[in-house]
Amino acid sequence: MANSFGAYKRVFLLGVDGMGAFNKVTDTPNMDRIFANGATTYTALASKPTISAQCWTSILTGATPEVHKLTNGDMHPIDELPTIFKFIKDKYPEAETAAFTGWPAIAKQIITPERGLSAFDVGHDGPLCDRLLEYLDEHDPKMLFVQFDSVDGTGHDVGYGAEKYLEAIRNVDNMFGKIIEKYEKYGRLDDTLVLVTADHGGTPGHDGHGGGHGGWTDAEKLVFLGIAGKTVKNGQIGEVCIRDIPEIVLYALGVDAPEFNPKGYASQMPVGVFEEVGVVERKQMYPAQRIYDNEGRPQPEKDSSEYIGNFIDENKIIFWQDFENGIEDATGKCKVTLERGTVKTYNNGFVGKSGELGNSVVRIEGLKASEVFSFAFWYFPTTDMRWLDIFSNKDGDLNKFTIAPFDELVGIFIKKPDGDHIKTMMINASETAQQNTWTHYIFEVDTVKNEVRGYVNFQYENTLKLDFDIAPYFSLEPMRQGLNQSDNEVFYKVFDDIMIIDGPAEPEKLEKYYTNK
Repeated sequence: MANSFGAYKRVFLLGVDGMGAFNKVTDTPNMDRIFANGATTYTALASKPTISAQCWTSILTGATPEVHKLTNGDMHPIDELPTIFKFIKDKYPEAETAAFTGWPAIAKQIITPERGLSAFDVGHDGPLCDRLLEYLDEHDPKMLFVQFDSVDGTGHDVGYGAEKYLEAIRNVDNMFGKIIEKYEKYGRLDDTLVLVTADHGGTPGHDGHGGGHGGWTDAEKLVFLGIAGKTVKNGQIGEVCIRDIPEIVLYALGVDAPEFNPKGYASQMPVGVFEEVGVVERKQMYPAQRIYDNEGRPQPEKDSSEYIGNFIDENKIIFWQDFENGIEDATGKCKVTLERGTVKTYNNGFVGKSGELGNSVVRIEGLKASEVFSFAFWYFPTTDMRWLDIFSNKDGDLNKFTIAPFDELVGIFIKKPDGDHIKTMMINASETAQQNTWTHYIFEVDTVKNEVRGYVNFQYENTLKLDFDIAPYFSLEPMRQGLNQSDNEVFYKVFDDIMIIDGPAEPEKLEKYYTNK
């Protein structure tokens, strides 16, 4: 019996963002050729929630999202969780390692040169692949990780499983073939363990809107894993999840992996990859502690007893962004336009879908409110310090306001001319908020009393009293959401059920709606 421990000189791991197991339903001749005598499965389990940061970090560290705690809006190295690159570098200090990724955060914030990465490059798939091919003409990395991003982007645009999405998978397969040709050209393939997988899948689009992910349906959580190499068994891989990939990689390279630890390195060797090893009685990690408190509850239908109109006066909702149909206003009262960038939706909102406002600007027109009105929304706080407007009337003069999350805080800011200076006044409604858990905010604006009242998780927090007429500052026409930084900044903050209510917010009624209390 051949021993696979240390049997390989190098590993090539390709990660196809958002591919799920959809390569099964389209032509991928290069993957088919490489894995014809290898081990494969179309039911490898993604990490939960099925979002890129959570899943790629699990693939690279062997840890669950509950342990590594990274999200798209909170990316940084985790010193106490070495990546597979760090393990390899510790064993082979002179070895070259490389990461070519479509998502910069993977190379720059998960792996990093300080954590075992010799070389990296980031960029769009096509040009990135071209530069990788040139790199392989001069370099022979012991560990090469490639992440292509275009499949996921296409899924968000047109729906996962749509023809254009499947075309994107075929394009990635073509690039995969070119990379394999380089290994063959230089006689390296026989001593290389080749793996292809995905971080997550996604759901179909509808009504002209793209698909999403983040939930726990089969289309989102089941992904392809293919493994090929001179000692790899031919056939079906047994029960496996994506965080098991480090165990496979390290074993093939002869690197001793840490002991299994549910609060750290939780990677296990699946049955069906190598003849001599495989965990038959796997330690189960799911169902695990939920990161999102209300995951899985769909947006109630109008004829349902759980519909919001049974809890508050639906006519008073003058704007409602529930992200079920992209960025549009669910009430149909306002015109919503994406002026710049993109807004992704995920299937793991507090109710139904959530929306990720990143490098984008959204314009809202047609808002009309009385003397008292309220802003209400769910926010998933992170430690990202950068500013992003959830509401702002920036089209006006200096008499304007902004509601913005920054860091794990959320504030309302009123900019008032005062000679040559601008005063910024803030209400901090975040004292009871917790990082990395859904938190509900309400800002109730009273233009008669000239004050703003803040609520967190439906409980009164504090009041901002002002000594001037605030009505001119709270013009709602037009409103904007999105980036308040340079065009080159990209970051992610996640929201759900963004509302403007004409009148007092009535937090006790909203709480009954959201929590069924």
